[in-house]
Amino acid sequence: MAGMKRWVVTAAVAAALAVPVTAFATTAGYFMLGFSSKNDGLAGAGVALPEDSMAQATNPAGISFVGNRFDIGASGFWPSRGFSNTGASPFPEPSGCVECGSSTNFFLLPHMGLTYALDGRNSVGVAMYGNGGMNTDYKIAPGPFDAQGFTGTSQTGVNFKQLFMQASYAYKFTRHDSVGLGLLYVRQYFSAYGLQMFGNFGYSSNPRALTNNGVDMSTGFGLKLGTQIRLMRGLDFGLAYTPEIHMSRFASYSGLFRDHGDFNIPATWTGGLAYKPTRHQAVAFDVQRIYYGGVPTIAATANCIGQGTCGAGNGGANGLGSETGPGFGWKDITVYKLGYQLATSRQWTWRVGYAYNTEPVDPSQTLFNTLAPGVLQRDITAGFTDHLSHSQDLTLAAMWAMPKKVYSSASAGGVTGFGAPTYIYLQEYQLDVNWGIKF
Repeated sequence: MAGMKRWVVTAAVAAALAVPVTAFATTAGYFMLGFSSKNDGLAGAGVALPEDSMAQATNPAGISFVGNRFDIGASGFWPSRGFSNTGASPFPEPSGCVECGSSTNFFLLPHMGLTYALDGRNSVGVAMYGNGGMNTDYKIAPGPFDAQGFTGTSQTGVNFKQLFMQASYAYKFTRHDSVGLGLLYVRQYFSAYGLQMFGNFGYSSNPRALTNNGVDMSTGFGLKLGTQIRLMRGLDFGLAYTPEIHMSRFASYSGLFRDHGDFNIPATWTGGLAYKPTRHQAVAFDVQRIYYGGVPTIAATANCIGQGTCGAGNGGANGLGSETGPGFGWKDITVYKLGYQLATSRQWTWRVGYAYNTEPVDPSQTLFNTLAPGVLQRDITAGFTDHLSHSQDLTLAAMWAMPKKVYSSASAGGVTGFGAPTYIYLQEYQLDVNWGIKF
């Protein structure tokens, strides 16, 4: 039986690694709120509360406490995002549009994890998951960046997604204390279309690498460090840190992203507590900091577009794609996650959670964020686990990312045909499912 289980797990791992990431998720900016169905039921809280093999995606030290386990699952996302232009501004088009929405409204994101205890102190694991992304797909005529009819297309949008592959090791130096290390291999995928107008106006340093170049891929390697420590009976502390991950450039979009296609992954840390007042209850509270402001492509403002100083008409000396060009104007954010878990029997465990994050998008930066309206701030979650047997469980979780609008504080005037949307908006529903087996 043990040999059969190992064969099944090995086959499942190979199949999971072959599955491409075909979706996006955006909650904390464009990062995932959580990485497993159990984690998502707690609004992403769990840096000190490892529940399954996907715990390594949050804190690699957690694999010391989950044993030999395999998990595989997927998250379905239903986002509603777009812009509204109720004023007389000629940008975005069409003028007078009320909540012009992006067309594609369902995405699927798989995940898998495997952990194995080598002995009483040493554990290893592997995982595959998406960390987030962004997608817009406007099928309106004229498109939001086609005020003068230059693109010749009614489709405008972007698609950005990330795939993380992680190998983890954890060392348990006491019964309740552990340190962990995760080695990361990351792929980013990006495509854009319908942005020709910026090239036609001379706002790109390389118009041929601005838009409509299909899917480009960027790769990089990184680290995830973590620890979990018992502070007192029933109270654990967890801390994880991922430094900025330096990625190869998007060569096909070097005329769009700042510094010739550069798009690194921001540094982030998460600290939190898990309190277990009884053996059947747990309260988890995490604080996460995401340093979007440390990546120029994400953080640089687009004010130069509005002021006419991004290189219009002179080949884009300071335009899109240049070392001093515009970005999306995002700020560092702090995410607060609170979750409660209750086991009502040996078969059923129930979860609820709430998360809040500070706003990444400044109201003066709605121009480019028509393409990337990652403005969500509040998430409500719930979920449960059905322990099918001693060795298997099935988990479901649901999330409602409450609707949010960011109103433009100022017009991006100064360039013929440009203005700013009245507001950009986003809300999202998510449903997770995960099957896990202990072996």
